[in-house]
Amino acid sequence: IEQSNVGTLQQLIEELQELSSLLKSAAGTSTTSVVSGCDLFVRFITLMRNRHMGPVDSDIWESKSFDPVRCFLLDRGNQFMKRLMMSRKKIAQLAYPFITDEVTVLTVNLSRVVLEILSKAHDKMKKFHVLVTVSEPDKEGAMMVKALRDRGIQATQILDCSIGFVMERVDFILVGAVGVVENGGLINKIGTYPVAVMAKSLNKPFYVAVESFKFYRNYPLCQLDLPNDSKYLTNEEKGHPTVDFTPPNLINKLFTDLGVLTPSAVSDELIKLYI
Repeated sequence: IEQSNVGTLQQLIEELQELSSLLKSAAGTSTTSVVSGCDLFVRFITLMRNRHMGPVDSDIWESKSFDPVRCFLLDRGNQFMKRLMMSRKKIAQLAYPFITDEVTVLTVNLSRVVLEILSKAHDKMKKFHVLVTVSEPDKEGAMMVKALRDRGIQATQILDCSIGFVMERVDFILVGAVGVVENGGLINKIGTYPVAVMAKSLNKPFYVAVESFKFYRNYPLCQLDLPNDSKYLTNEEKGHPTVDFTPPNLINKLFTDLGVLTPSAVSDELIKLYI
């Protein structure tokens, strides 16, 4: 926004949409969080302006020059980024009390928000053990284990196919998210869905930690309903999917920067974000 030379709001939105497309093509992984994040950013700085407009803001939008509008949008963009940067800390503050002494937590891949929660619990002198799946095909689990151990947290890497064996001694599952859809279902790294199915069968709580910018306006009912650009690294219908879909009935709670939500509450929060 700061470097743009456009002279109208519509031109700026079109420029932002072009940049959004570039980010999606350069993501190198599922585009779900990129799509939702970019959509919310544009919405926050432009279409949501009426909710926050006072007399001064009204003068800005009625100005014949675009420069005051640009400054206003730049300020809104900075507000969005500050909220984004604080979201993981808010989630960690809400979620860490669920981690009590001597529990065993299972997670499935490298997630920065999950890492933030576990680090917060460790800083509060909680003693717990984390099991992390290898997370094929890119072995993200190894990176998660290293990050946890670097913080002094006891962590063990397990095979993806061993979740049935270890689930009996797990107290709850905590995963991050690539995206959360309108019905409260979860899009996350491939392998998350079978973990949720196994957790449900053994009555183990399944928790999701997710920033609200990953709330995704889509309503899949099964794996095939996910858009191809969310499932594959290319648009071709072949190859190994990078994510899977976990239905909302398998999820107990979602820890978000908007609060602790049930899956059914996600649709209401999405409406609030986009109006």
